[in-house]
Amino acid sequence: MKVNVQNIPSEGLHFDLAGHPVILESKSLVVNGPVEGMLSVQKLGNVDVHIRGSLSAHLLLSCGRCLNSFDYPVASEFYVDCTHEEKSPISGQEHRLYGEELNLHFYQGDTLEINEIIENQIHLEIPMAPLCKEDCKGLCPICGEDLNLALCGGHE
Repeated sequence: MKVNVQNIPSEGLHFDLAGHPVILESKSLVVNGPVEGMLSVQKLGNVDVHIRGSLSAHLLLSCGRCLNSFDYPVASEFYVDCTHEEKSPISGQEHRLYGEELNLHFYQGDTLEINEIIENQIHLEIPMAPLCKEDCKGLCPICGEDLNLALCGGHE
């Protein structure tokens, strides 16, 4: 979903994601079903845009202990301030992000790619070490048996 920044009216734009299918580019994200939510896009000045929204989705993740796939629901309320890349004080350089900079998104040309912002928000909701269940026993380090299903016979 693309929004031309110059065409955002003074009252802003409001989207129900159910009416606008979200297409995610990341190969590492597997979404079970649609991404649902609401977005409000408000233009601030000539090139600055404020996006506030909420989203929910179900992801297919791989457990960090047993490697089995499992359904992981995500829900997020977020805001992102967007500005044109020409206004970036750090263009082309490495820079550590602090505080409010974490909610800053730069776009190119006149077009703001909403799917990219949604994808970023989903990535932020994924745990660093996803677990299918809190007490997952993982895999046997010797034979690789899934210890959630059965105890392996012991090893000598």
